[in-house]
Amino acid sequence: MIEVGSQAKNKCWKPLLFLVGFYLIYQPNFWANTYLPMIVTLGIMMSCVLVLSPKEIGLTLNRLKIFVIGVSLSMVYFAFRALLVDNDPRIIQNTAIIINVIALVLWLEVLRKYFQMSAEQVLGWLLWLVVIQCFFALIMLVSSGLRAAILARTAAGIIENQFVYGERLYGISSDYTFFTPIYHSIIGLMAIYLGMNVNKKYYWFLPFCVFIIVLNGRTGLVTLVFGFALMLAKRMAASFQGFVQGSVLVAMSIGFVFLGLSFLQAIQPDTYTWIVSGFEDTLALVFEGNKQGNYEQLTDSFLLFPTGLWSWLFGYGVRVYGGNTSNIWFGTSDIGYINDLFMGGLVYMGILYSTIIAHLITCHQKAEVKVRGSMLFLAFFVVLIIANYKGEVARSGVVLTSIIFMCYLFSTEPQNEERTWKSA
Repeated sequence: MIEVGSQAKNKCWKPLLFLVGFYLIYQPNFWANTYLPMIVTLGIMMSCVLVLSPKEIGLTLNRLKIFVIGVSLSMVYFAFRALLVDNDPRIIQNTAIIINVIALVLWLEVLRKYFQMSAEQVLGWLLWLVVIQCFFALIMLVSSGLRAAILARTAAGIIENQFVYGERLYGISSDYTFFTPIYHSIIGLMAIYLGMNVNKKYYWFLPFCVFIIVLNGRTGLVTLVFGFALMLAKRMAASFQGFVQGSVLVAMSIGFVFLGLSFLQAIQPDTYTWIVSGFEDTLALVFEGNKQGNYEQLTDSFLLFPTGLWSWLFGYGVRVYGGNTSNIWFGTSDIGYINDLFMGGLVYMGILYSTIIAHLITCHQKAEVKVRGSMLFLAFFVVLIIANYKGEVARSGVVLTSIIFMCYLFSTEPQNEERTWKSA
């Protein structure tokens, strides 16, 4: 084991660990090789192992045992099912979610051990990372040449899609259209939680979260609104002060959205039109029952189902995600539930989903009373339900990784009698 030197020397490592956190969360792929990001993540994970004791590593892994064992079982099950039909078992790809989670929690334990960082401070780092993402997004909005150069490195696989390229893809990330907006909705919920329970200053991070969400994917607004509604309902029901605070927060949020849309209309009209069309599609669905835009696909062409009891139970051993050559007999679908059903049927879904739910419940039970009473974990669960309909949560692993990490962060907060979280 490597011992880190003095406290002054430790502080020199903080900027590096901040950058490491940025990479582990957003996982940008600056290389042509698909597997290099995983290799880099493994390297970071091993570096964290070297500065933690065997006891600390064992305790960390023990806290993740439900998640790691369950996901491993689902991975082995799918690999076996895929090999039966001579299909790619995707062992390396499906292992990524476990590696990502372990790397992030070990990074957290390094921060706790050498810098005594609390959950509030770690969340503060994550919120400042959103501000940095907004800075990059603004630069990309202003300079089309720089935007093209960044996306050529980080989004080479989708920039040929002119529809997507013209309307979104801002910041530095690994998955702009799915992970980026949904992850930032989760961080938006963190800003709301901290604003309600720690200090109102955290509300000022919310506009940054909304800004980066609307630049990349409308689904992030949906998950943010639903999660926010749960937490707000709890707050407003608790006291009259909570009701007033909630009302002000709703008014501020609506104001931020309108200001952001006005800004986008002036500097990026294509993105503005795309966002407004999403609102129009939603209103048409709710008030007129008309399915148009993404709703038409998600409720029609993307709804594929197996044939026969055996296929419903055990699937076909294939993904039906668009562009996958093994799905030519079935059609394509981006819906996570449909892909899981075709991959391994209800048995596979039962293993995978029960694992995630069991981990969330366990972490909820171990979290502080204030966290349990905030509806935060229920909001996480709602985000996962919505996100898995829009995309593959278990394979676009950073969405699931971020929620597992948040649950770990709140459920393993070291007890310190000299420090308590005080309500704002």
